[in-house]
Amino acid sequence: MSIPVLTLVYDELRRLAIAGSVVAPGDFRLKKLLPQLEQAGAKAPVFAKVAEAAGRLVESDEKTSAAALLELTTLVGAILYTQGETGIEGELEPVQSTDLGLAKTQASARVLKPLLEALTTTGSGRLEIIRDAHQRGAFRDLRLIGPALAALDDTYAEIGDFVAKKILPLYGQAILPELKAKFDPKGRSGDVRRLVLMHRLDPAGTREIVQRALDDGSKEVRIAAIECLGNSPEDLPFLLEQVKAKAKEVRSAAFRALGSSNADGAVQVLCNALGSADFAFAIDPIRASRNPALTGFLLEAADKQFQTLMASKEKDAKKLGKLNERMVMILECLRGRDDKKTEKLLLDLFGQSERLAAVKGEPSGKDAVERLVSVMAAGSPKAQSALVDAHAALPVESLGEAFVAACRCRKPAQVFDQFSPYLTAKVNEKKKHRDANYAKREAIVSLIVMGRSRRYYDSDESDSNQSDLAAKLDPRWLDLGVRLERFDLVQALAVPGHAKANDLLLKFFKQRLAKSVEDYELLGVLETMIRVRHPDATDAVVELIKKRAKAKRAYASYWLGHLIPRLPKDEALPKLEALLPTLPEKMIDELLDYVTELKNSP
Repeated sequence: MSIPVLTLVYDELRRLAIAGSVVAPGDFRLKKLLPQLEQAGAKAPVFAKVAEAAGRLVESDEKTSAAALLELTTLVGAILYTQGETGIEGELEPVQSTDLGLAKTQASARVLKPLLEALTTTGSGRLEIIRDAHQRGAFRDLRLIGPALAALDDTYAEIGDFVAKKILPLYGQAILPELKAKFDPKGRSGDVRRLVLMHRLDPAGTREIVQRALDDGSKEVRIAAIECLGNSPEDLPFLLEQVKAKAKEVRSAAFRALGSSNADGAVQVLCNALGSADFAFAIDPIRASRNPALTGFLLEAADKQFQTLMASKEKDAKKLGKLNERMVMILECLRGRDDKKTEKLLLDLFGQSERLAAVKGEPSGKDAVERLVSVMAAGSPKAQSALVDAHAALPVESLGEAFVAACRCRKPAQVFDQFSPYLTAKVNEKKKHRDANYAKREAIVSLIVMGRSRRYYDSDESDSNQSDLAAKLDPRWLDLGVRLERFDLVQALAVPGHAKANDLLLKFFKQRLAKSVEDYELLGVLETMIRVRHPDATDAVVELIKKRAKAKRAYASYWLGHLIPRLPKDEALPKLEALLPTLPEKMIDELLDYVTELKNSP
């Protein structure tokens, strides 16, 4: 008796069981196996029974498919069971487990397979897959805890960092035993992430491990351990010693640790750092601190440095550059503060920005003004408003900050009235890169476009210009983008039901489809068409799949398949089911799960 054909049938039945019996009727892969089963049935009656059961499954409907699938699976399984052995020798032992204490979800095979590959293999494009899965909540699937923990040692640092900062904290203290078991004090980057993550999840319980890392750890682990200190008064003497260490990395870590302490000694060290060669190491902890004494000292230092610059008669460019650099660093320490004293200082400095900009050197006074504007954009509403009122007089480099400030402190209609003229101003297209109007136009456009694209990514900077500005803009921005035929603006701002925007999106898709372009250019516009429920979104996806199928190396990228479940089910499903049998076998394998997910969707 020949068994290979039954093995093929069994594999197909497993696929159908996973996908759901509703997709079994008319399954073209099972149909291909029917002639072989019927031929084998002429010699062995049992194969004839399998062929009959397979035929009933193929010809079933949604009401009868479940019973037909169960019947065929039982029959095939029984036959194969008699031809082999199951089980394994040895004693059964309990599997160790830990309660996560959070809601669990079950990721589909379509999501799970590429995500597991992204976490456990090498190559480009993996970070985008991991970020997208995190945004969709896929990491609440318990099967991903182990691979996510292993990804702490990923050779690509950005993946290890992202997993440590964004994903593993979801599981809370339940993962501490695993982190402790794998932690090697003499290790490198992966163990640095483990130590920092353990301290983040359980600062008190990890203190002993931190102390051990300080004594016996590798250089990288010791530096991370220093940053974990500062929450206890016992840490202060040790940190005060470390800020005098020879190694820059150690001094920098000690300053960051002192930033979490409000002790007088720690504050005094940060104040002293303003006038030392280690000022750069102290910027972040000074900026984060809201200690009144430190704030007062900082404001006094800022005013004093400005007065020094204004009174200076220095001609040497290098010496002037150092003075300007110190002014820039002090201003950066003021970022994010909205108290009245800081607000007054920023407004006073902004009122004298022309004098500051006139200071020569490298960096120059213009660089100091640019940093001042950036700090004001993230400051109090009054500081932001002053910046917006002066937008017409600002240089190109600072116009974007004024636009961001306007989105934060003005109504959407006011923002459009004030800043849309930059998009309609006349530009010399032949000499556009030397045209100030062109530069100002692109500064506004880039902020809107990048603001929309950043929704796929996580940023730790709350005052970033990359925030989703598009959601806060007046609807007239989209009308303007359509009138100017700015595809980038239309993609960023498109909303459902905007006929002219839909026309432009379709035009752009067809233009790009006719050319040989990178995937992301087409997939970006397809994503927009689906998001705004474009009436031609399904046909556009089908066209791209057909073009891919005709290429020398036929393939369907993860991102293309990723779009299919978001298509309108009633319209897209018949077209995709008719398309699948015409595609190369590899593309069928790549797209079938996505089509199945669409079919099983509500």
